[in-house]
Amino acid sequence: MLRFARTCRWLLYPAPLALFADWSVVVLISLDYFMPRVSIIIPTFDRPHLLSRAVESARLAGTGVEVIVVDDASSDSTAGLCANLQGIKYVRLDRNQGVAGARNIGLLESTAEFIAFLDDDDLRLSNSLDHQLSLFESLPEAGFVAGGVMLGDQECVPTGKTALVRAERGDLFWKILQLNVHLIPSSVVVRKSCFQEVGLFNRRLAGIDDWDMWARIAEQRPVLIDPAPVCIYRQPTPSSRQGSSSFAKHMRRACNHQPKLLALPRARTAPASQRRSIRKITKRRIADTLSWRAAEELPDGAIGFAAENILTALRISPAWAIRPTHLRVFWRSLKTKRGGSSAV
Repeated sequence: MLRFARTCRWLLYPAPLALFADWSVVVLISLDYFMPRVSIIIPTFDRPHLLSRAVESARLAGTGVEVIVVDDASSDSTAGLCANLQGIKYVRLDRNQGVAGARNIGLLESTAEFIAFLDDDDLRLSNSLDHQLSLFESLPEAGFVAGGVMLGDQECVPTGKTALVRAERGDLFWKILQLNVHLIPSSVVVRKSCFQEVGLFNRRLAGIDDWDMWARIAEQRPVLIDPAPVCIYRQPTPSSRQGSSSFAKHMRRACNHQPKLLALPRARTAPASQRRSIRKITKRRIADTLSWRAAEELPDGAIGFAAENILTALRISPAWAIRPTHLRVFWRSLKTKRGGSSAV
């Protein structure tokens, strides 16, 4: 049953409930109809203090942008906030579906040929969508275009650091499968027809549903990576309670899920030795990443976070996780922590 939403500038529009009979949504669309070039989907849950700036950044990211906010059954003032936001399509879920489920609902409500995603605590850079849409012209068959990422603090203020990406295009399936391309949802624009080809996001893969999607698209189509920054990513901390704060859990889930991606039709045609090599390389890459993140946070006193990362690295690739290089990094981190404690 649709909930009633009242505002003089908006029209109540029924969502496709036949597809999801047990879900109730309310959709608000502007009476000033336009044909969008790109739909940007913003899932949100109980973070109204962050949502307004994300929406504003989405509006400024390009021309002909359809902004879709999917409220994943928030229990706070999110609905009231969205009723006062101009120029958005607001979708309210009665039951929490998780980020992947909210993205799927946004996809079903989108009307543009291209789809972008924006987490409610990240920001899109001005004109970044226009830039990425222009890149599709240079590779018309591309499934998605991804850009560079500026790293931000907890207030989403740029720290001066960036997530490094190299300019690449073409067949990146094997690199994505090995977690060897830095992709976050807020930096990616996808051709909508790809979701008809490979399906929707997998709700059972919380925290890695985006990686699973990029791999499935890259199996079917070439992709394009451009190093120009397109978004500001709010870096998680061990105590920020962001979804990405559960780093070890997500990395363990990625490791466990990779065999299913290696069972995709294209991967199955590869020699068994290549699949084994990919599996080994990926485990080592995950162990490296976990170890470095542990060493990075240890000087700030995140002992529980560091311990969980180290233990997970040892489970995934024991010999690799105890390499002398890792041990030296941990020792330097411990000395930094001890020195900082003494200074206080």
